[in-house]
Order: sequence, then structure tokens, then C-alpha cells
Amino acid sequence: MTVVDKSFWRGYWPLLSALGVAQLTQQADIVMVARLGGGASGAYVMLTRMAIVDIVLMAAIGAVASTLIPQAERSGDTPRVTAQVLIVASITGLCCCGFGLAFYPGLVGWLFHDAEIAGPLGVSVFWFALAAPFRFFGSTAAFVLHALADGPRVVRWRLIEAIAKIAGNLLFMNGLGMGLAGCFVSGSLVAILSSFWCWRVLAQRNALSLVVPERAWTLRFLRSTAWESQRILTMQAAIFVCLSLFAAPWLGTYHIARINSYAAGQTLILFVFAPFMALMRYLAYRLPERNGREYDPIIRALWRHGAIVVFPFAAALIACRDPLGGLYGQQGPWWSVFIQALALSLPLRYATNVLRAVSQARGDFTTVAKADSASLWLFGVPLVALGLHLDSPAIAYLSLIVPEAACGVWLWRRLHGTEMQRAWPTFEKLRDLAGLHVDLWRTIWSRAEK
Repeated sequence: MTVVDKSFWRGYWPLLSALGVAQLTQQADIVMVARLGGGASGAYVMLTRMAIVDIVLMAAIGAVASTLIPQAERSGDTPRVTAQVLIVASITGLCCCGFGLAFYPGLVGWLFHDAEIAGPLGVSVFWFALAAPFRFFGSTAAFVLHALADGPRVVRWRLIEAIAKIAGNLLFMNGLGMGLAGCFVSGSLVAILSSFWCWRVLAQRNALSLVVPERAWTLRFLRSTAWESQRILTMQAAIFVCLSLFAAPWLGTYHIARINSYAAGQTLILFVFAPFMALMRYLAYRLPERNGREYDPIIRALWRHGAIVVFPFAAALIACRDPLGGLYGQQGPWWSVFIQALALSLPLRYATNVLRAVSQARGDFTTVAKADSASLWLFGVPLVALGLHLDSPAIAYLSLIVPEAACGVWLWRRLHGTEMQRAWPTFEKLRDLAGLHVDLWRTIWSRAEK
């Protein structure tokens, strides 16, 4: 089976669908909370921002776990590795729960003096923090099931979750009059039910065993998780800094259109990049573990066949520039150039996401984190600052293209450079052996002359 076969891509669409359903559930929460009025919407958004560490750690643990499970499946060690992954995820969730219960209430009081926001948050943080271990367990188990080619079942369950969450919101927020706290009570109950469902499914598949995580394995797992977390946090921080630069009145000629266009563009990016992120996650656990140069045919095949989809998608994005501007209420150069730059970046981002997936499939989360972090801060943020200073949307939005190009070059050279480093000892041995042969023939020749 190759990456060109349809069977290779069978699990991609369930993964993309599951991620999409999760996003829709969050959007439903925002819509329902907004109807409460007052400071409910602001309180909901601020709580999710305060819990950024929880969200990042869940995503990172799921990413690392999904690459370990296929390796364990090939070696027949799935139950032990799955159990270790879920235990470490649950313990991490317990730590986040303790941190939230200890510090979130004080943080709310320190950050928010508006009673309309601080009041609803006071009760909500308790329920949100309390559900952390179940969220971590359920999220990680879902990635494990995707890696075990059981994605369709996860999608069906995510749809049931979404319906249950909306029904729970109606019951607790409106029926029982709990307001914003009702949204998080509903979320906690759904997280608990999801954890039990995931545990039951994995037990039925005989994919669990009773083990204590090994120290060396746990350290490697946490090291990879830390690097992936750092990558995600660095990207979020860079976006926040760029948003702040667009909103800075002292940088260039400030007008509200440029910050509105950039903010609307970031919302559009979440939708446009979703298939690319799902592709990276899918390939990271679907590609077999190989040496660097053995990936070359796979990488080129993915690039060649992906171009058939990505280039028309980019062209369609440019063609829909004005309708998208009408949808988001944006117009002018800061919007039109953004769409053009975004479209031009898509083929490049597809190519680099394949390289990211290949690196993570080999367990090399460190390289991906360093490449993304360095390229964003060395090229992305300075280009935004320079473009704003010169009032040039074209320069500012090169931040969507240049960092991806730099990241792609870095990953490609690292992928092959690692193999050269591994081959160097062998090369030195061959060189020494060749030297011995030369010396031997010189000795034989000199004696023959005598």
C-alpha cells in the first residue's frame, strides 16, 4: 500500500470530521452564551484564554500519543503503550485540575474588576477545572482510536457529544437558571461520559492493560510533549504579538481597517488551515517509521498528488476574495492583499506540513518545534512590523509566506542532515579500512620491487 492508494487515506476524513465537529460544538457554546447577555460572552472567552495551558497540553499529548500507538501496534505492544499514554495524560489532567482550582479564582479577581465578568467566572472556573482529568483522558483516547483506524466511531461519538452538549446547555443554562456556569457543568458531564465511553471502547478492543508507566518511557514522552507544547504556544504568542502590532497606533498610519482585516483574516485562517492541520496529524501517525532518505519517494508522491488539490483551492480563494470580504465585512488593500498572500502560502504550507508530519512520525518533535519557533520570530514578526511601519500590506503579509519557506528548508535539510550524521561513523570506518588496504598494497608493492 502506498500514499497514492485510496486505502491509505481512509482515516483522514474521519479525523478532519472529528476536529470539525469539535469546532462546531465550541461555536454553539459561544452562540448560546451570547444570548445570556451581560458579560457572559466575555467571561466565556476569557476563561478559555486563561486555560491556554490546558488546551495546549491536551493537543500536544494527543499529537505525541498518536505517533506512538502505530509503532506499538507494529511491535504488538499496543495495550501497554496505550495504558501508559492514558495514565500520563490523566495525571497531567489532575495537575491542571489542581492548578486551576488553586489559582484560577485569584486570577479572575486580579484580572477582572467588572462584576458582570468576574461574577459568572467565579463559579464556572470550579466546574471547568474539575473536569480537566476527564478532558485529558477523553481527548487522548480519541487520538489513540484514530491511530488504531477507528476514526469513524470517534466521529459518531463526537456528533452525539455535540447534541448532548447543546441539550445540556439548554437544561442547565436556561432550564435550571445556572447561566454561564451551566455551560461548564454541561461540559463537565459530557467530558465524564466521553471518558467512560473511550475506556469501554478501548477495553473491548483489548487495547488496554494494567501497567505502571516506565520512568525512561515517561521522560521521553514528556520531553516530546514539552517540545510540541512549546511549538503551539510559540505560534499563539507570535499571533498575539502581530495582532498587537496591527492595533498599535504608533506604528505606521493606523486606521481601524487594518486591525479589522487582520483579525477577520485570523478567523478565516482557522477554517482554511484546518485540513492542513488534520493532514499533519494524520500523516504523523500513518506514515511508518523509516530512515530519512527512505521518506523521499513518499514526500515527493504526497507533494505531487497534493498539488492537484491545493493549487485549485488557492486559485478559488483568490477568486472569492470579494465575496469573502462581503461575508466578513472587510474591504480595501489590507484585506485583498491578505487573501492573495494567504492563497499563495497554501501550496507552501501543504509542502511544509508534509515535512512536519514526516519529522514527527520519526518522533522528532524537537526539530519541528525549533523550526516553527525560529522561523516565526526571525521572519514573521519582523516582516509584520516592517510592513506596518512602511504602510505596505504586501510586506506585512509576507509573514504568511517567508516563515513557511524558511521552515521547509530547515526541515528538509534536517531530515537529510540527520542521516548524514548517522552515516558519518560508517564513512569514517570505510575510510580507515580503505587506508589500511592502501597501506597493505604499498607494503606488498615495495617488497615486490625489492
